[in-house]
Amino acid sequence: MKLLLVEDDVRIANHLIAALNDQGFSVDHISNQPALIDEIQKSSPIQMIILDRMLGSFDAKEVLPQMRNKWPGVPILILSAISTPNERAELIDMGADDYLGKPFSTQELISRLRALMRRNVSADQYTLNVGNVAVDLVNRVISVGSLVENLPPKEFLLFRALSQERGRVWSKNELLQYVWGQSSDVDTNVVEATVANLRKRLAEIGAEVQIKNLRNSGYWIEG
Repeated sequence: MKLLLVEDDVRIANHLIAALNDQGFSVDHISNQPALIDEIQKSSPIQMIILDRMLGSFDAKEVLPQMRNKWPGVPILILSAISTPNERAELIDMGADDYLGKPFSTQELISRLRALMRRNVSADQYTLNVGNVAVDLVNRVISVGSLVENLPPKEFLLFRALSQERGRVWSKNELLQYVWGQSSDVDTNVVEATVANLRKRLAEIGAEVQIKNLRNSGYWIEG
């Protein structure tokens, strides 16, 4: 799930990026008005937006109608220290889908995001079928028939990457960047360990798909 985070507070942004990555979101972060305007003018494939209302002295509600026009079906959640009933009603009328006052609970934020995802997509849009495995992209579980396996966040991200681009060979470095983030300093051996755990889970539920790898090349999925 590609999420755009618009937040000018570095501390809050870093905290949210880490929390959202752990929950399976791929986060693009921008922190000021010019970057937001530039993003609106581009054709980036965004699936969800968290928008801090105040970027310095700039009130982001000024461009909310443009954002709604640019991404008509994309859920927009507003974060703001201004949290009166009238403010919430106004921004929702202008195109926001939800509104969370600051300070806020990270867990509540994530729960609200998942509720917005369920509201805005049909079941076939958030279920990916790979062989006999059904991948629930919202709840981060895989299943074969009635057998369901809850995946830890990193395992889910890795399996999702391989499943959504079947036939693509992912190098270790590409998987590290996608799953653990650009600034990650984890060892590449963590990819091998995560794949090993995934293979075990897939075997336990009778999955017919297999995660293949070739030395000095990378990983891909078959089945």
